[in-house]
Amino acid sequence: MKSKIKQVVKFEFLRIVKTKGFIIALILAPILMGGGIAALIYFTTQSNDRTTEEISIGVKIPASNPSYIQTISEIQSKGWTTIENSDAGALRQMTLDNRLKGYIEYDSIKGISYYSDKLADLYITNTINQIVQNVNRSREIKQLGLDEGQVSRLLNPESADTYKLSSETSENAEAANANAEYGVKLACGTIFFMLFAMCIMMFSLSVGRSVLEDKSTKIVDVLLTSVKPEQLLTGKILGISAASFLQMSTWIIIGTVSVTFSNVTALSGISEILTPRIWALSVVFFLFGFFAATAIYAAIGAMSETEQHFNRLSSYVIWVIMLPCFFMGPIAQNPDSMLANVLSFIPIMSSSLMPFRVIMVDVPIWQIVTSFIILLISTFVLIKIAAKIFRNGIMQQGKELGFKDIFKWFK
Repeated sequence: MKSKIKQVVKFEFLRIVKTKGFIIALILAPILMGGGIAALIYFTTQSNDRTTEEISIGVKIPASNPSYIQTISEIQSKGWTTIENSDAGALRQMTLDNRLKGYIEYDSIKGISYYSDKLADLYITNTINQIVQNVNRSREIKQLGLDEGQVSRLLNPESADTYKLSSETSENAEAANANAEYGVKLACGTIFFMLFAMCIMMFSLSVGRSVLEDKSTKIVDVLLTSVKPEQLLTGKILGISAASFLQMSTWIIIGTVSVTFSNVTALSGISEILTPRIWALSVVFFLFGFFAATAIYAAIGAMSETEQHFNRLSSYVIWVIMLPCFFMGPIAQNPDSMLANVLSFIPIMSSSLMPFRVIMVDVPIWQIVTSFIILLISTFVLIKIAAKIFRNGIMQQGKELGFKDIFKWFK
């Protein structure tokens, strides 16, 4: 029995890895992903650093209001060029002709207003709003009789640095600010989460499509003359999983090597965050979640008659796998929230969400163990169910099976 499963595993593994698409993805995907991340970092840095950019702002005169005059002075102190004109229509046309980023004017009723056809340029819009707010706030505070130093301290109050306490290495832990550490953790956790969710969805789909292909081309009729349906299902899952793990492991190795030899300061703390414990826990959660999702997709492939039928049935599973993505914002802000706790106990979701939480915060051991036990039991249950669906559905031709047929089989 083991030799037959081994032959199926070998056949499925070689069928995947010998394709040009697999080889290209094995090499090209890390390059594209790395290039995309590098481009994102570069352009984000460039878009944030606009100190060398020539920015021209129009100013409608006369400027008789003290706050308006102070605002103009603050804009000029940033190195921006101010173009004065008494005609608002002329300033408007210069803005539309891209000779100005926008223009400001003062009205005794509305106060200071900024006009531009590029309000999506939040850097300029927010800067002007901040200048106007600070000028008005400063003038109101000065009317209380405070000096320049007191006004400056009120406008720029000191903030509290955040430090993480640790009972084991409290002195070292408290020596470093936790804000930078949180940023690195969030980046690592998000990459792990998206990578695992993507791999589970993408590679599990390939198992379902392989089953559908064998069923449509009648290859399964030949295979079932020498192996049992359960053996065929096991061999397919293990063979395609092995090819998937080879691909993912290669990506992780390339990424790890790139980070190790990278000079990017933001990446310097990754090795301290991605400890062997977190790696081991992430791999274990991913494996069981992957096997559960793969078994489900294999069962769906056995139920399907066409690609459209397969896509319709598998869409329900995709929604379950991708559901945590819609809650990433609140989960990232509070990984210990009720929402994060509940979703990290749900099978398949937990395979990507629990490693994310472990990276972000110190998750209690009982939560990790409970989540793993639930995932472990549900994986074996789903594989048993998938095997029965596979056994009944793989030989049925000419009928689009649905979920009501599954209930009939179990009855």
